[in-house]
Amino acid sequence: MKNVVCNIDANYYQHCAAMLTSLFENNKEDIFVVYILAMEVPLRQKQILSEQICGYNNKVFFIDVNKDLLLHFPIHKHDYPTLATYLRLFIPHYLPKEVEKVLYIDCDVIFEGSIGELYNVDITNYYVAAVEDAPNDNPTRLCYEKSDGYFNAGLMLLNVANLRKMGFTEKALAYIHNYRERIIFHDQDVMNALLHGGVFFLPLKWNLLDCYYRNPPYIAEKYLSQFEKCKNTPVIIHFSGPLKPWHFGCHHPLSYLYFKYSKLIPWGCKKKDYLHIFIKYKLVVALLICKGYTPYEAEDIRRNLFKRKK
Repeated sequence: MKNVVCNIDANYYQHCAAMLTSLFENNKEDIFVVYILAMEVPLRQKQILSEQICGYNNKVFFIDVNKDLLLHFPIHKHDYPTLATYLRLFIPHYLPKEVEKVLYIDCDVIFEGSIGELYNVDITNYYVAAVEDAPNDNPTRLCYEKSDGYFNAGLMLLNVANLRKMGFTEKALAYIHNYRERIIFHDQDVMNALLHGGVFFLPLKWNLLDCYYRNPPYIAEKYLSQFEKCKNTPVIIHFSGPLKPWHFGCHHPLSYLYFKYSKLIPWGCKKKDYLHIFIKYKLVVALLICKGYTPYEAEDIRRNLFKRKK
């Protein structure tokens, strides 16, 4: 039996279902206990999500978290994660005491293989096992040694027992209160600031980030050979960029895999959202995305255009 946990709000229940369906389809020999930290998720959404999970003979438990707990956490209008991202900080607090190890999964992840090897990684002497994030200077910003690294929190094997012993949730809340100005990447920053030095870094195949598939790949040179080996036969794909497979303008070469699993769900997402980029971005940027540019490239072009005008 394997424990998994994810967090959702009302905007992500369909995508959570696609992620879990891909997990179950590729791990049919396993039984999963799924814990879902939910923020303002309607009862009907919980019911149909439960039916999908139980249809694979797995168990599900919803844990409702009051939005008021998160209201003053750092989040900006144009951030693509929602406030629900901070629910990860409450995992050790809300999960049942008998749960000592759990696999946390973002809802923009798709599985294409078995997680048996991953789940069996020995993290007895660690807080978390995760993949190192794309090249960054985040440790310096967060005031710890760069040699400790900075992990991506979209997929984590958590030693919940060790996190409880250190009083993680309480320390996380204190960190947000005391060092709010340091935080850019939300709860991922908080987790790295508190857990650095206690991280087991996993091979790249357990969390293939969106930016690795750019041209050229945005990836540390030391990981290039790993990426070349697994990019076409991935186990876990993480659509970690601002545009997801269900958004028009997402140019990820593996975005079709999301719909492969979403189509197995009667109420799953079946087509791309064409309006999102025009709501989320300025018109010039949205039009450039339609032409095939990434949001990052489009923003750079817009900035350069306005510089010339000045």
